[in-house]
Amino acid sequence: APTLWAADALTGAVQKQPLNVAAIVMFVIFVAFTLYITYWASKKNKTASDYYSAGGKITGFQNGLAIAGDYMSAASFLGISALVYTSGYDG
Repeated sequence: APTLWAADALTGAVQKQPLNVAAIVMFVIFVAFTLYITYWASKKNKTASDYYSAGGKITGFQNGLAIAGDYMSAASFLGISALVYTSGYDG
């Protein structure tokens, strides 16, 4: 199998890493699935109003999930930044 080169952060030594074919395949599948969802969703929108308001079909539960996801994303980003600031990169 092909190998990749990676430098050790502490000593600068170079180590050979095996090519992770499974990870590359999963990434390609994820990107293809995301592109399919985007294509499928684009066919449902006919106007700019449909795009911005989802055609008025978003329920309160779906909106709550979106808001919760935004909150958790922001909290994670700020929390990790604070952790790196207080503890350094090495923890």
